[in-house]
Amino acid sequence: MEESVAELYLAYHINRERLGRRRLALRTGLTEMAVRIELERLRDRKLVRLERSGAKLTPAGRRYFARFLEPIRSIGEIELTSLRVDEINLASHFASHETGSVWALRDAAVREGATGLLLLRFGVHGWAFAHNDEPIHLYNPEDALTIGTTFCGPLRGDLLLVASGPDLKQTGFGLWHAFLTVLAAGS
Repeated sequence: MEESVAELYLAYHINRERLGRRRLALRTGLTEMAVRIELERLRDRKLVRLERSGAKLTPAGRRYFARFLEPIRSIGEIELTSLRVDEINLASHFASHETGSVWALRDAAVREGATGLLLLRFGVHGWAFAHNDEPIHLYNPEDALTIGTTFCGPLRGDLLLVASGPDLKQTGFGLWHAFLTVLAAGS
């Protein structure tokens, strides 16, 4: 994986809306200095244009990041109860049919600073744990309702990665690293 987790994290946000360093730092948990350094690297590669109103992906940047960003339906913070592992829970809903090993994904997320990772797949009975196809609503009805209302319109086979961590940066890095691992398994 040549792409850095930080640049993908930033590209996701600036692909959705033009954001400045401060707002990118708040959304990602990175320091403003780290955001500035990453944005300058992306600018030097002609993938991002830095303007007074914020950073914006260039046409070359949109093409370059498309393979990573197109499968993503949404990413966001989610408040879980029984499935909660740590303070922050970030989830990524995306289109994919390949996962690789669930445990390898968890390990990838933990290596990047997350404390845990859940992998769910949408199927006939709703969201289910990917490793055993057990629907989450059977034992975690409150979390099933939260997930169902937060991530609307899933298609059969869609995946939901839920990373947990002590802060936004570590949780986000864990989530993005696991996501990249899923993409690598599918290619």
